[in-house]
Amino acid sequence: MNVAIVGCGAIAHRWVRVLAADQRVTITALVDPAPANVLRLRTTHHLTGQPARSTVEESMARDDVDVVVNLTPPDAHYAVSRAALSAGRHVLSEKPLAVDLGDAVELVRLADAAGVVLAVMRNRGADQGFASFAATAAGHGPLAVTAEVLVELRDPGFRTGQTLPATSDLAVHALDQVQVLISAAPQQVHCVEVAMPFLGGHCALASIVVTFADGSIFAYRGGFAGPGLATSANGLWRVDGAGMSASWDGGASPSGRRVDGAAVAAVPSYQACITAMLDAVQTGAALTSPTVTLRSIAMLDAALTSAATGRRVTVASVPGGQP
Repeated sequence: MNVAIVGCGAIAHRWVRVLAADQRVTITALVDPAPANVLRLRTTHHLTGQPARSTVEESMARDDVDVVVNLTPPDAHYAVSRAALSAGRHVLSEKPLAVDLGDAVELVRLADAAGVVLAVMRNRGADQGFASFAATAAGHGPLAVTAEVLVELRDPGFRTGQTLPATSDLAVHALDQVQVLISAAPQQVHCVEVAMPFLGGHCALASIVVTFADGSIFAYRGGFAGPGLATSANGLWRVDGAGMSASWDGGASPSGRRVDGAAVAAVPSYQACITAMLDAVQTGAALTSPTVTLRSIAMLDAALTSAATGRRVTVASVPGGQP
């Protein structure tokens, strides 16, 4: 399958490592308005022969592309994915699918109408260590869940100019993850995000509280900060329910089984996620997380509105029957 990489910033290096190692994939185009990003990606991964394009529309018109990998900043996800889906291409996107629920629903419907795959990265929610932690809470709801995720970034990239980066680029991971613990529909969100320019132009701290239909509650604190506050990228999680409590320090996933006396490392969750997306494109099989994905966007949409208005916001219902 021929793949166009749209957005050649820092996260693209992770994707390209996985894509280039997959024999089913040929990277046919690199799309970014900044030539330096394209050059850095090309040089680091020894990519040759791929034309550089400035826009996804230019790539769709001129290149042999089956799959668009959308690695643009969150605010641009909708426009890029919509252009690719409208041209009949499969889309594999970094999180979030969009920052507006209506836009996310439109993308799902476009993909359904075109008969193509639309998949979004959800590596944190699929992490083996987190899944083991979440399993301890099964059947003990309603739950009180807390998470603290504070990340130090040496290269902030696009986040320096991003509106509410701690919410739109980081908290969306946790909004995806918490649904592994709490399956009930989210009802209300209260979000506050405060910039911390004294630590860096991209630094900010967000506090988000989500209530759920079954009485569960999720309290999140996260953002981009300095080394003194940094946690594991997976965060620090705690859960309390009827007759149980558990915590997870965000450590690495289990190292895996042993074969002939040798340890076999677990596949990184982002690699497993990308491979599952490619499998779906190849086989036409539907991925199994559309409700989770749209609920994540519904909570994100409500959180961004809450942060902008200072009010608690009701989470919009996710349309039923989505593929």
